Amino acid sequence: MLGWIIRIIAALVSLTLMALAMFLIPPHLQVRGVEPTLPTAEELRALGDVENGPVSIRYQVNASQPAVGRNLSHTAIIIEWADGKLFVIDAGMSQQQAAAFADLIKTIGGGGDATFVGTIADQLGDDLPRVDGMGFTHLHIDHTEGLNAICKARGPGAKLLQTDWQRDLHNFNTTEGAGIVANSCLEPAPLTGDTLLTNDAFPGLALVGLGGHTPGSTLFAAAVNGHIWLFSGDTTNSMLNLQNNVGKGFVYSNLFVPENTTRTQALRLWLRALKQEADMDVVVSHDLEALVATGMTARR
Repeated sequence: MLGWIIRIIAALVSLTLMALAMFLIPPHLQVRGVEPTLPTAEELRALGDVENGPVSIRYQVNASQPAVGRNLSHTAIIIEWADGKLFVIDAGMSQQQAAAFADLIKTIGGGGDATFVGTIADQLGDDLPRVDGMGFTHLHIDHTEGLNAICKARGPGAKLLQTDWQRDLHNFNTTEGAGIVANSCLEPAPLTGDTLLTNDAFPGLALVGLGGHTPGSTLFAAAVNGHIWLFSGDTTNSMLNLQNNVGKGFVYSNLFVPENTTRTQALRLWLRALKQEADMDVVVSHDLEALVATGMTARR
């Protein structure tokens, strides 16, 4: 009798592992298929050679929560040109979604409750009509859900800058965010170039396909007053891990979020080298202390 029970348990375990593999293998193969060429420091500096580039860059905090060893923050980046137009990178979340996301982080790795500062839409307020474009470092829900409030308040007219990888390649963690973006008020705008993807409406701003964290992970590079800002999304979630070349761990990168860990390591080393350049700063999405340390100020 005991032998039969052991066989049944073993069969159930085998079936569970097979089902898990069938669920996880496709997204792992998908993300491993995205490894675009990365630009050199000199190619990035060339963004500053264009006329009428951005004149200022600020951040806005959407929400935060204490997590193990750090404070996990959610921010949007606001880039401004002399004619008043704004470009927003990432959209944050609503208060309800921020609380749900904080609960998920607690379950996965521990942490505290969310502190909600406000939607990016509410914080932009009367400046929302000046938002002429938006983009996303990737399409996880904590970077995209706040777009609903922006569209509700602003209406149509803003451009969407997005790589083909981000538009077309999705997995179980990005499908919801991709739907929000695809069905939003944003109007897809063309990109030109190869390694650095640009749009004439936003001189001094470029997109770089990254892969690694998600198939559509994208770096935004902005040249502002002779300084190059690099927004790398969730390639790494803390500057300390970037500097020490530390990944997110086997369970996270293989089960929770299918990552190409070989690629994320290559990206960390590339970003770390760029950070050493005197005229460049690398910004990771969830490390507010490191962002403040760059000297960038909050948008009031």
